[in-house]
Amino acid sequence: MSYFTEILAETSDGFRALDVDVRDASDLDSLVEMMQAAGAEDSESLAVIEHEDEWFGLVRVCDNNEIKVFLSDLRAVELSPFAEIFADFLDSQPDAYEAEPEEEFGLEDDETDDDDEEEEEVAMLEFDADAEWGGDADVYADRGIRAADLIEQVEKYRSDPARVVAHIGETVGFADQLQAAR
Repeated sequence: MSYFTEILAETSDGFRALDVDVRDASDLDSLVEMMQAAGAEDSESLAVIEHEDEWFGLVRVCDNNEIKVFLSDLRAVELSPFAEIFADFLDSQPDAYEAEPEEEFGLEDDETDDDDEEEEEVAMLEFDADAEWGGDADVYADRGIRAADLIEQVEKYRSDPARVVAHIGETVGFADQLQAAR
């Protein structure tokens, strides 16, 4: 299995590939600095890292210098050569995203008792750790990819991370440039 990495910067003409090697980064800060130095001032940039049939990671530097990271499988990233870059994300549980009221799970507070709450906590602990994502699932929520939709795609196409990245690229507008780089 091989790795695919690419850094893209958004310009007025769309996204363009940058001549930067992700493997030169020693940590997330150095990767972000490389992305900002190679991209246009006040523009967005994106680093895509994929491990064939296993996981993907996205690092987005927004135009306001906000940094968002999404990792599709924390355990796989931890075992990869990119673990140092994402070290801050490997020890934490996935960020919860705001569920719509109709999407909330469980019973109303006034209908539960302490025994039910304990059972729910145990069920959450038994969640498949191999499939645990991490970071900001809302990495591209402002561009039409809701956190719930991204998580659904990751779970549905766990063995095909390139398919999920391609879906994101089509929605955001970098699919052609990413495909050309492959």
